[in-house]
Amino acid sequence: MWTLARKLLLHDRLRFVVAIAGVSVSVMLVLVQVGLYYGFMDTASSVIDASKADIWVGKRSNDSFEFATPFDERTYYKVASVPGVERAERVLINFAQFKLPDGGDLGAQVVGVETVAGTRPLLAPWNVVEGDAQRLSQPGAIVIDKSEVGKLHIEHPGHITEVSGVRAEVVAMTSGIRSFTTSPIVFTDLRTARSFLPQLGGEPVTYVLVKVSASEQIADVQARINALPHLAAYTTEQMSMRTRDYWSTRTGVGAGFFTTAVLGVIVGFVVVGQILYSGTLQYIREYGTLKAMGAKNSAVVKVILSQAMISAALGFVVGAPLAMGMRAAMKGANLTVALSPQLYVATLVITAVMCAFAALLSIVKVLRLDPASVFKA
Repeated sequence: MWTLARKLLLHDRLRFVVAIAGVSVSVMLVLVQVGLYYGFMDTASSVIDASKADIWVGKRSNDSFEFATPFDERTYYKVASVPGVERAERVLINFAQFKLPDGGDLGAQVVGVETVAGTRPLLAPWNVVEGDAQRLSQPGAIVIDKSEVGKLHIEHPGHITEVSGVRAEVVAMTSGIRSFTTSPIVFTDLRTARSFLPQLGGEPVTYVLVKVSASEQIADVQARINALPHLAAYTTEQMSMRTRDYWSTRTGVGAGFFTTAVLGVIVGFVVVGQILYSGTLQYIREYGTLKAMGAKNSAVVKVILSQAMISAALGFVVGAPLAMGMRAAMKGANLTVALSPQLYVATLVITAVMCAFAALLSIVKVLRLDPASVFKA
């Protein structure tokens, strides 16, 4: 059956190429769109995922991770005194104006972390590729990402600039740390961050990161913190999923990407269905002859399904490398396409199912075919 199916497909080379092209474009669209979605979601929660904290504590009224309302220092001490809390650190996240070399300003997301000599913070810059991130505790020291060079026009550590009118020095640069809001992330010490954000007043804290004692259950400590008024405690995993869900559902990002992916499947479905159906009509007398010779309907159906599976397999073989090429091209545009083995497997299954359903019209046509019709003039 595979041999017959292959010969029928290859008999008209142009139609065969069009079928493979349609499937490959469908595969590429699905992989790139879903990969972009997951890439954006990884970016949205990257700061949370990189932390070493067990629990994130913020205001209960906060909906967005980036646009959270800060609370005062007293709340930090309340959280730190909760039984089972081994260690608590303050984090301040807000937006400030970054002075560019040409004199202009650019909105930047300031992430102030608590630095303690000899101790790695629960949240700190990662993937450091240039400079010395240990200097972050120095007044005015900041760390930026290499991917933001095009926006900030800063290529190496040592650059002196201003953030909200306060002197700042780039002491290190990272790789691959970006914000979903497209504003560059600027890591700094908590005290420096407060000097960059005078509009918040007092001693603001956006989040308290908690490390739970080894003898305690994270869920128990989380429940104790949630009992405090106006506060909400989330495990790092919960905080990550909450942030992803916010950007995916509240902004329509998820619907946009998956709609395009579905359109890709529809394109493949229409192309393969039309190609298989026209091929069935072209060889309808041959199918009738097979049935007249005693071939069972199941055997004829296998021929058509085999053609569909060959189209799916070859389309995937062509489409997957195209998606890899698109990923490389988009990386140059500072976009992340997350192509995981699981996504490849899921796309292959979707492609096979799509092509199988596209063959249904041809299968129905052959099943209804009267073998005697081949003997008619």
